[in-house]
Amino acid sequence: MKRRDFIKFSALAATAAQASRIEGVKQTIFDNKKVFGANRFGPFWANLNSSQIVSVSDFEGDKFPNTMNYSLPDSVQNENRVLYPMVRKSYLKAKGAAKSELRGKEEFVRVSWDTALDLAAKALKENFDKYGAEAIYGECYWWGGSGKVSWGRTVAHRMLKVLGGYVEESGDYSTGAGLVIMPHVLGGSAVYDAPTKWKAIVKNAKNVVFWGTDPIVTNQISSVPPTHDGYLGMQELKKSDIKTYSVNVMINDTARYYGSENIIVRPNTDTALIIGMCHYLFTNNLYDEEFIKKYTVGFNKFKDYFLGTQDKVVKDIEWASKICGVPAGTIAQFATRLAKEPTTVLIGRALQRADHGEQPFWALVVLNAMLGHVGKEGLGFEFSLGYGSAGATDKIAPVLKGLSTRIDEKYENIDGAPWKTTKNITIPSSRSIEALEHPGKEIDYDGTKIKLPHMRVAYMASGSMFTRHQDVNNIVKQWRKFDTVITAEPYWTSTAKFSDIVLPVAIEVERNDINQTGSTGEYIVAYKPAIEPMGESKSDFWICEQICKRWGRGEVFSEGKDELGWMKEFYADAAEQAKGLNLTMPSFEEFYEKGYVRFEKDNTETELYTRLAAFRENPAKNRLGTPSGKIEIYSPTIAKMNYADCPPMPTWIEPKEWLGNATKKYPLHVVSPHSRYRLHSQLNNSIIRNFAEVSGREPVLINPKDAKERGLATGDVARVFNDRGEILAGVLITDIVPERVVAICEGAWYDPEIWGEKSLCQHGCVNVLTFDKGTSKLAQSNSAHTVLAQIEKFKGEIKPITAFSKPKILQSI
Repeated sequence: MKRRDFIKFSALAATAAQASRIEGVKQTIFDNKKVFGANRFGPFWANLNSSQIVSVSDFEGDKFPNTMNYSLPDSVQNENRVLYPMVRKSYLKAKGAAKSELRGKEEFVRVSWDTALDLAAKALKENFDKYGAEAIYGECYWWGGSGKVSWGRTVAHRMLKVLGGYVEESGDYSTGAGLVIMPHVLGGSAVYDAPTKWKAIVKNAKNVVFWGTDPIVTNQISSVPPTHDGYLGMQELKKSDIKTYSVNVMINDTARYYGSENIIVRPNTDTALIIGMCHYLFTNNLYDEEFIKKYTVGFNKFKDYFLGTQDKVVKDIEWASKICGVPAGTIAQFATRLAKEPTTVLIGRALQRADHGEQPFWALVVLNAMLGHVGKEGLGFEFSLGYGSAGATDKIAPVLKGLSTRIDEKYENIDGAPWKTTKNITIPSSRSIEALEHPGKEIDYDGTKIKLPHMRVAYMASGSMFTRHQDVNNIVKQWRKFDTVITAEPYWTSTAKFSDIVLPVAIEVERNDINQTGSTGEYIVAYKPAIEPMGESKSDFWICEQICKRWGRGEVFSEGKDELGWMKEFYADAAEQAKGLNLTMPSFEEFYEKGYVRFEKDNTETELYTRLAAFRENPAKNRLGTPSGKIEIYSPTIAKMNYADCPPMPTWIEPKEWLGNATKKYPLHVVSPHSRYRLHSQLNNSIIRNFAEVSGREPVLINPKDAKERGLATGDVARVFNDRGEILAGVLITDIVPERVVAICEGAWYDPEIWGEKSLCQHGCVNVLTFDKGTSKLAQSNSAHTVLAQIEKFKGEIKPITAFSKPKILQSI
């Protein structure tokens, strides 16, 4: 049986087995039909039997359908679903904040929607009125759910805007350091800019370098439904005679697919490798001096640094080799080939999720400037091609609008319009737990001082802090400082279990919404309720509107429209745009019935788009957004900040933890790549988990030599630990990881042996091991890839996994 067929069969079998025993499944008359659907794994056809999704078929417009969607029947009818509104027992008894230390330990009580919403609205309003916006934490992370109308993050932010304001985070966990450093270097965020097209790369490049990125894996998912067009370009690259390199801490899926030459770097040392390459290019007259003079500023200061003019330390390839572990001869050959032949470098986000993560991104821009390929057709560097299936040919299509957090001016006379006078409190990406721990603390951030807010109420929409954030045991401790935690979530995640009020959320196949596929814009798609919501689940839009109604501001939130009304408005706007593009779109009713509308015509004007081409052609006319208008190798702006942990030019700074300061106690570096079997933590509770885990745990990949030294065999359950915590993982011995490096994918659900206390995670949540430190005073983003630990065979009692079980639930108190 083919693997894909097996997954389909397994999902169907699981659904059939569960249908008679899972609370919440509706028993109906026999029927069969096929309904179009879409989510962040891609569009699909949901096959229904007896009003239940029993299997999923590929959508013909998806170029490389994502097998993750085959787990949809199990995801919908999962035993882990939150089916009814729930309130923690002590909280319900007190009708408000009570015994926060019992979160994660105490039973929940099933309540009516009215009771749960009344309590949630009361906690939010009373704390806002008494303490202001800083009391309300409403970050609501990016990846939970999707849609232009009822995406949990957007509607939660809109609701909290109606309240008057809340605490938000600038940037994100994926690219937090890059988003702050790149404006100083390139004059814009760069990491989310429209990238160079694959067609241009395949046409012109002789070398493609995958630097810290694994696009074969990361292009499976997207922030909008992907049709995976980017894989077509990657496929053309495979067919070509272009040489590929993979600069990484391990041999990943992309390197294996392309048969790339692997340059294995010690974790967190890419900056040293890059600086050594820059020294080699300069001293061997291999760099593009004309490009440096015409398009950059500050090279002389950087040159003095790598030549050791001031500190007497010459940063040559021998110096770099001792730090990064790559032989000096390999560095020389690599640098020479990139300089002499047309090259494109694809840069991965993992590089900047480390201590001093700003530096490798900055250094790679400088390296590419010295190579001189930047802005030539299909050449230079890219930050976005590893993600969102980007780089395909654009379609001529309208751009679908979505619900905004901006409140319409026509409501400015209602209830004092607090949203007009109160501003959000913004903290740097991933500094939320630090704010809980040290409210009022002043921290540096990008040349400013920020006072961390005193947060009292959290509203969490479809995102699990206990898998996403670093140093989980510290989260457990600090989480008690919230007076109230409200979670709107389809599943009993660890965050839901650590909440006071849990509101059951309908997923995409249970509600109305609209979206547009990425990255080409080929389809506008309708989300339709293929099945009734499980239990009493409701959409995020409905939940937020109901809370606003309790403040007397329901219409301010909804503007008098339900989800279908907003869908019609956004579709009508797209249809009006289409007219200007000489395109016709069917009526909304026809679109809704079919499930999608397609835009077929390619935009030939952008098919060879190359980022920074206009800048290269005329740097005076097409200035960058930096103070100089050029690429800033040395930044006077950052120099004025005088941050010791972020100098004004690319600099090698030892990370807090790395193999260069490893001890016998903690001799291994832990890296946490993306899993090909889930979207961060999503789907970890589904049947697809069985294809990924080893001995019922998240796998830990370990080199044969390291395994032999510890007496480990594939299939063993191992304890991975450091001073911050300990986890269990299933051993997988492989030479795709080098010696002294172990890999544990991020996103495994947190499963403490003792809920609510610092204890062993039985399932393998890698963030139990990571530390919660900002990358530097500049960006203050996360340092998830800077981790030392030890591993040994677990000798204790192996207990059942509880990560995917429901908490104890009472019917009443």
